[in-house]
This record gives sequence, structure tokens and C-alpha cells, in this order.
Amino acid sequence: MEAKLKDASRVVYLADNAGELYFDPPLVNCVQQFAQVVQVDKPSPAQDDLTLEDVMRSDLQDKFGKVMSTGIASPGVVFSLASLQFQQEFDSADLTFAKGMGHYEPLSELPREERFFYCLMAKCQPVADSLGVPVYSHVAMLP
Repeated sequence: MEAKLKDASRVVYLADNAGELYFDPPLVNCVQQFAQVVQVDKPSPAQDDLTLEDVMRSDLQDKFGKVMSTGIASPGVVFSLASLQFQQEFDSADLTFAKGMGHYEPLSELPREERFFYCLMAKCQPVADSLGVPVYSHVAMLP
């Protein structure tokens, strides 16, 4: 990942669970040493995903660089329904750091570019098979 970051100027950081809010800033800080980070949350609750309101209430928005939402409250990202602003940020990013299986599923259907870094637990057999790992494996990888 560090080698990819050295060539990146913009990173989209797709946040996952709300409970990880206080664990994300150190990781985002490391990424910010290499590139500008746009941290992306949900606009409203979707399962247990982090929302933009969660970030604002925590007063941690300054730790993330630019903060925005996908524009759609869904597990993962439904690109056809996501906001134009999100789509533009996503398309212009050199690297997308995608946390959680919910982000892996739609991104894995896009052309296999080496601009996605996944960090997740493979919680079901189809996802585990697609990653080539046993179920319940923790995965941090570039495809």
C-alpha cells in the first residue's frame, strides 16, 4: 500500500462501521502523509455504517481532511444512486481505501484496477472465495 501511496495525490477513504470512528484517524493520518484524503461516510444510517453526522458530532472532522457523504444510505455504494459530488471524487482518486465487506462487494464488480485497497473480514463463502481466503479471514490487500 505504501508504494501505491507514493504515487497517489488523492485518496478516497470509504469508512465502515460507526464504532471504528475513533480508530480511523491514525490510519487516515498515515495516508495523509502521502496524499490528500477525502473521507466518505453515509448521509444517514445504513446498518451500522458511519454517518456524516457521527463525524460532525464527534468533532473529529478536522482529523480526516475533507469529509463528505456518498449521498445514499446503503450498504456499500450504489454508484447509480450516489451523489454526483461523490462520483466525481471517486473517479478522480488515485487510490480508494475501502473498509468493510459492504464496500468490497460493489467495487469488486468494477474493472480490476490497482487503485483499490481493501480492508475487511470475509464473512461469507462467496466473498471468501472471490478473495481466495477462508471464511472469517481478515484481509488487507490490493487486488
